[in-house]
Amino acid sequence: MGYNRTVIINATTDPGGIFGTTGNQKLGIPGGQPIAGASSLAFNTDGFSNVGGGASDSATVDNVFQYGDNFTYQYGRHTFKSGFQFLRYQQNRFYAGNNGLLGNFTYTGTYTGSSLADFLLDDLNSKGRGSQTGKWGHRQWRDAIFFQDDWKLRPNLTINIGLRWEYTQPVYEVKDREANIDLNTGKGWEYTQPVYEVKDREANIELNTGKELFAGKDGNSRALYKPYYKQFEPRVGFAWTPGMLGNKFVVRAGYGITSFMEGTGANLRLTLNPPFFFESAVQYSTTQPGSITSGFTDVLPQNTVSGQVRAWNPDLRPAFIQQWNLSNEYQFSNTFSLTVGYVGQKGTHLVDPREYNQPLPGVGPVSTWAPLQTRRPLYAFQPLITNISGTDSSSTTWYNGLQMSGRKRLSGGLEFIASYTLSRTLTDNLGYYGSGGVNAEGAYWQNAYDRIGDRGPGFFNALHNFSLGGTYDLPFGKTRTMGKAWNRATDFVLGGWTLNYVASLHSGFPVTIQTTDLTNMAVRQNTRPNRYGALTYSNQSIDNWFGTGNTFCGPGINDGKCAYGQMAPGTFGNSAKGTEHAPDFKNLDLGIGKKFNLTERRYFDFRAEFFNALNHTSFSPPARNIAAPASFGTITSTVSSPRNIEFALKFYF
Repeated sequence: MGYNRTVIINATTDPGGIFGTTGNQKLGIPGGQPIAGASSLAFNTDGFSNVGGGASDSATVDNVFQYGDNFTYQYGRHTFKSGFQFLRYQQNRFYAGNNGLLGNFTYTGTYTGSSLADFLLDDLNSKGRGSQTGKWGHRQWRDAIFFQDDWKLRPNLTINIGLRWEYTQPVYEVKDREANIDLNTGKGWEYTQPVYEVKDREANIELNTGKELFAGKDGNSRALYKPYYKQFEPRVGFAWTPGMLGNKFVVRAGYGITSFMEGTGANLRLTLNPPFFFESAVQYSTTQPGSITSGFTDVLPQNTVSGQVRAWNPDLRPAFIQQWNLSNEYQFSNTFSLTVGYVGQKGTHLVDPREYNQPLPGVGPVSTWAPLQTRRPLYAFQPLITNISGTDSSSTTWYNGLQMSGRKRLSGGLEFIASYTLSRTLTDNLGYYGSGGVNAEGAYWQNAYDRIGDRGPGFFNALHNFSLGGTYDLPFGKTRTMGKAWNRATDFVLGGWTLNYVASLHSGFPVTIQTTDLTNMAVRQNTRPNRYGALTYSNQSIDNWFGTGNTFCGPGINDGKCAYGQMAPGTFGNSAKGTEHAPDFKNLDLGIGKKFNLTERRYFDFRAEFFNALNHTSFSPPARNIAAPASFGTITSTVSSPRNIEFALKFYF
């Protein structure tokens, strides 16, 4: 049994009280504000820093109760293992929404090519603001049982067979303060005992008519999505040592399925739907910009469902990850062995965010299209709903890797383990929790109606990955190979030193090229251009990582010379994600230490640590927006820290 409690509070402050509770008013932005500070003014191009802050405040109190036990029974050549685990989750939380309590105004350069120029001309691309409400309480059980048999069929052959079953109860709110949007028929679902919010403060929304479905009412379940009972997870494997090779060679293989229900993040919970919560999110069309002069006065809560809402697919289910491997290990000596193996993985039903109300294309030239809001699928039924932040389970991932490792156990004063991986990861969704330090695609698909268009290298994909770590006893001193005749004073100072080292190297992560949105449909932004050819990568520098001599074509134009070009107005770019790569990463940490013995029991332990010992600079990803050619390919920061040296001395007595 066990219990764990976590409390996390994130609150925005107004340093020095510069803005106060009338910050927006001081800046000429109407609409009031619930806390001190000022709304965020975001500039997506030109390299300008944002002004103000959105204030995505949150307060979380998590309680986890654990109950479980394992049993082991040996019978002949069999070792049977079984067990169970029951986890009770309680989460009480407030979240202001991604747009925050103070909200944001975003300028993208859509109208002039420069975000600063858009701001100066009052050409606003998007705006939004969340709400300040009380906490909501989500509850859930996660249960599992398993059985496993380790069968030693022969002295040199062991077979492992097992099966695990899990049940992830649908999440519910304690007072049913949730709402969902019906994705299928416009009618409420009649599910029994899914995960629900403690007080049924949830609602979902039907995507055919926009009808809001409330937790625990009109036949709806408390969780507003179906339970899933088929989380069967088989595992099978073997280890075989052929006798003809002197018991120095081992073959191992295995296959297994793991299943889990990924978290969606607070921003997509059904508790953040009207009437329990309100969040505005307005995306203006590429031909009709908005104005900051109206502030948030035109996006106030209504007496009907409106603004940005959330919807969970009623068939939402846990992800299934299939994993398989085959490896060979050979022992060359009593202290050194080498392992070479293949590892594969396929993931299906990964939970992903999805825009369920993306505007459809208009008729005729883009300049004559109807306003963006009127082209949304739900406009005829719910004209006040803007974005629908959907939670789905339709994403996939693939991984294939050649993995090699060599291990030398301590002998002659040297031990190490070295690993190399040649691999590739493909995905069609970034996931919920971002990709800090990597210039990846957005969390939402570029085109909500084209999942395959976002299939490409995962943001963490590194073709080559090498690591080396170990220790080396320097061969100097009375107990080492050199210096056995040293006197005590010389040995005290120069003898008995030990070196430790860790080296890490990997290929650069993928870079997804972006451009200013000309689609007049992509309310989630993160649009990609058309790709016509390869970048030069010639004469590389931190000012031109992608090389010199690269040119970019205008909207819908391909002159045969440009690598990329802006998409034609009203269309999505054809470039895949992760088409380029960032700089490689290289790092070496060193340490050296020694014990200075005063007596047998009393001694000083001295260590010197050199982090990034070679002071090698590993650079951050370069700027990647072709709509800002002056900064394209420019690197302005690093992912490595400069050399850091630490000394430590400890006395043992």
